[in-house]
Amino acid sequence: MIFAVNEPEDTTPRKAKNDVETVRGCGNAAFALGAALALLLLIANDGELPDQALTGTLIFTVLGVGLRIEAAIREHGR
Repeated sequence: MIFAVNEPEDTTPRKAKNDVETVRGCGNAAFALGAALALLLLIANDGELPDQALTGTLIFTVLGVGLRIEAAIREHGR
């Protein structure tokens, strides 16, 4: 009787994308969106930003910076 020899399975864990990279990516996206939105609104409105637009861009940029800080704190804690 002939038995097939199986190679051992690869049990090394795959490097998965961790939460720090995800949070940092979301922070980058929010910051870039806020900055781009502010720039586009400045161009479209001849250098003046309405209060609502300014509030929206500030929310995106502060959210982006906050997420970046959160990612740095999580990474430092490892």
